[in-house]
Amino acid sequence: MQALHFGAGSIGRGFIGDLLNESGYDLIFVDTNIHLNEQMQRQGGYEIYTIEKGYQQKFIPIKQAFSPVTQQQEVVRQCITADLITTAVWADNLGKIAPLLLAGLRARQQAGKPRINVIVCENALFNGQILRHELLKLGEKEVDALAAFPDTAVDRMVLSTERNGKNVIDVGVDFELVIDRQALINPDSKPIFGATYTDNLQKYLERKLYIINGGHAWAGFVGHLKGYETMSQIFADSLLVDEIKESMRETARLLHVKYAFPMDGLEKYIQFAINRFCTPGVVDTVQRVCRSPVRKLAPGDRLTGPCEQCEAAGLPTDYSVKGIAAAFHYHDPADEQSVELQNYISKYSVSQAITHFTGIKLNTRLHDEIVFNYAAMML
Repeated sequence: MQALHFGAGSIGRGFIGDLLNESGYDLIFVDTNIHLNEQMQRQGGYEIYTIEKGYQQKFIPIKQAFSPVTQQQEVVRQCITADLITTAVWADNLGKIAPLLLAGLRARQQAGKPRINVIVCENALFNGQILRHELLKLGEKEVDALAAFPDTAVDRMVLSTERNGKNVIDVGVDFELVIDRQALINPDSKPIFGATYTDNLQKYLERKLYIINGGHAWAGFVGHLKGYETMSQIFADSLLVDEIKESMRETARLLHVKYAFPMDGLEKYIQFAINRFCTPGVVDTVQRVCRSPVRKLAPGDRLTGPCEQCEAAGLPTDYSVKGIAAAFHYHDPADEQSVELQNYISKYSVSQAITHFTGIKLNTRLHDEIVFNYAAMML
C-alpha cells in the first residue's frame, strides 16, 4: 500500500507519518522544504524521539519526498497510484496545495482509478470540508466524484528540533486521531491504524479544539502580556496555571451541557492537557503558540467559539473573554496575521476589530466585556 502525504512538518512526520508507517503504507511526502526532502531521501526516512520514554529514537522509513513547486508532475503521478492521501500543511495552506491536488485527482480519474480518501489532518474545525471547498473554488464541480474528504480531530504533542545536525521531531507518547467514519468511501474501513472512527465527530472536535487548543492559545496570549517568551515559563507560573485551568473548565462546562461529557472525565482531560504542556525538557515558544491570531479569533474557532456558546447557554465567560482580549493585544512583526490585526486596530478601533475578526456584535454584553478587558490590560 502507498500513502501520499502533503506536509513534512511536525505533525506530518511526528504524528501522521508515524501512524501511516504503523498502518503498513509506503510513505511519500510532498513538502516545499527542499533541504528537508533531501535529508529524508539521503537517510531513506527520518527520526522521531518519544519524550516520555527518555527520548527513545524511532526511525520512520519513506519511499520518496517531492517538492510541490519543482516536481509537480511527479506528485500528480503519485496521486494516481496512491491508496490513501493525507495532509498536515496547516489549515491556512490548504488553498495553496489545492491546485496540485486537484490536478492529481483529475489525472487519477482519467486513469480509471477509483475515488480515494483524502484525510485532512489539520487543527481546524471541519478540516476536510475546508479542503473540499478550496477544490470547489477552483471550478471542480464534481469534486465528490474524485475523492472523499472526512473531517478529523488531531492531537499529539510534536516539536521540531535539531539533533545530530538533522531536523527531527520530538513527540509525546499519547495521541488522538478521530475520523468521521460515515464520510469515508467505505464507512466500515479503517485506513489508518490507531485512529478512532466515530459517527459523532463534532463532540471530539470541540473537546480537542476548545479545551486543548483553546487552553494552549489562552495561555500563550495571556502569558505574552506578562512578558513570557516560552511556554515553559508560563507553566512554571503556578498562579497563571490556575487561571489556564479555569479557562478550560469554562469550556468543559459547555461541553458537559452540550454533549453530556461527564465532568469528571473532562477534568481528567484538562489535567492530561496540563501535564502535557508541562512536560520537562520541552521547549515551545509563545511565538509559535500565538501565531496566526486572526484564524484563532475567527467565529467558531478555539477562542470565540466556546465564548459565544457559553454566553448563549447562560454559562460563565469570564476567562474566555480575557483570552480573546489578550489575543487582540498580540503583536509579532514577523507574523503576517498579527500585523494585519494590529493595523486594523490602529486604523479603526479595537471595538470595530472585535466585531470584524470575531463576529461578536457591537452593543452586546460579550462585546463590551472584551473591550473592558482589553482596556484593563493596557494599565
